[in-house]
Amino acid sequence: MKMPTNGVAKDIRHYVGSLIVFFLVVLILYYLTKYTIPSDNAQIVNTLIGMIAASIAMVIASITGRNPDDLEAAKKKISNLEMKIEMLVQSKDMLENMLIKVQDDTIDRLLLNKTLQYDDCKTGKCKCKNQCKNES
Repeated sequence: MKMPTNGVAKDIRHYVGSLIVFFLVVLILYYLTKYTIPSDNAQIVNTLIGMIAASIAMVIASITGRNPDDLEAAKKKISNLEMKIEMLVQSKDMLENMLIKVQDDTIDRLLLNKTLQYDDCKTGKCKCKNQCKNES
């Protein structure tokens, strides 16, 4: 029988191993409900049961298909994307500020230009025949 080489066999081994550990914990719990443990071995049995029960989180993660390495990779990717978003927001803010400055400068130049034209018209320097000379 040829085993797959793309990591599927590893996932299958993890899945089967997790199921075995899970059923082992269930069998131990069933045994403890039916029979009593002698006080001589109580500490050893409690330690072993505690160690097996501590691995339940990894067992459940493996059964449900969650891989801790995948979780870490996803966290790194998320933090990388968050940094990129921060950089994009900063760039957007910088561009908005530049646009506001350009708009302010353009408005100032237009107002200055129109003011100078009006002043030239009032003084007669523009040599136009507008009514602005007569308004004073």
